[in-house]
Amino acid sequence: MKKFFALGMAAALSLSLLAGCGSTSSTPSANPGAASPAPTEETGNTWTSVEDLKGKKIAVQEGTTGNDIAKEIEGAEVSAFKAATACAMELINGRVDCIIIDTNPAQSLVNANPDKLQLLDFPASEESETYAIATQKNEEGAALAEEFNAAMETLKENGTFDALVAKYISKEEDATLPELAPVENPKGTLVMGTNCEFEPFEYLTSDGQPTGFDVDYVKYLCAEMGYEVTVENMDFDALIPALQSGRIDFIAAGLTKNPEREENANFTNGYYEAVQSIVVAK
Repeated sequence: MKKFFALGMAAALSLSLLAGCGSTSSTPSANPGAASPAPTEETGNTWTSVEDLKGKKIAVQEGTTGNDIAKEIEGAEVSAFKAATACAMELINGRVDCIIIDTNPAQSLVNANPDKLQLLDFPASEESETYAIATQKNEEGAALAEEFNAAMETLKENGTFDALVAKYISKEEDATLPELAPVENPKGTLVMGTNCEFEPFEYLTSDGQPTGFDVDYVKYLCAEMGYEVTVENMDFDALIPALQSGRIDFIAAGLTKNPEREENANFTNGYYEAVQSIVVAK
């Protein structure tokens, strides 16, 4: 999982800024070092399978599943960035041929740039992945993961999880969330680590506040568990080290549960299934 941006601009750019980018009418190959033009309907060529990605320039968010998949593509030149929007800038400016990222963030990039980007109709990988919450790799972390599991079941049963999906994933206009009950006599405060470059799961509001599916999900989970929670935004590839050092208590960041990560963290049950998608220039 997953995530793209021009270095130096990544922290400042937002999806709304991307929507206001200049025209991409110039041919990418006319620029020194530009990527080869993506196949289009107009030229009579189309992207038909992952085989078309061989030898291409691919942008990914560093430390993500998309990064792992791209590195396995024969002859691919992979460029990793801190944020998904940085990847989109590279594609819009013709410096890469495509982006590999989780489907929902991919769709968010396309929605922000409908005249410049499009989502291909086949996945980057046939394998799905499971998002889960990661806790520290110790007894305390294992116990916290079990607390999360119990709260996750409650939120599924009472409809809160489905309401969050309706609001952030399905984007239903009439979706409403239940009132978030205040925590009386909290057991303490938990620090959530995340990377707010992965809309709709975690991103920043116009005034710089973390929001998204995972952020709200965790607020309801912690309220159910009896904790207050604070959110710390950091680079995606810094999350596991921060968990190991004790800087944060858990990670909720569209984080894929896999054997490699399970060596360094405990994980809750999965809460969302995702696939890797491919974004190209329109």
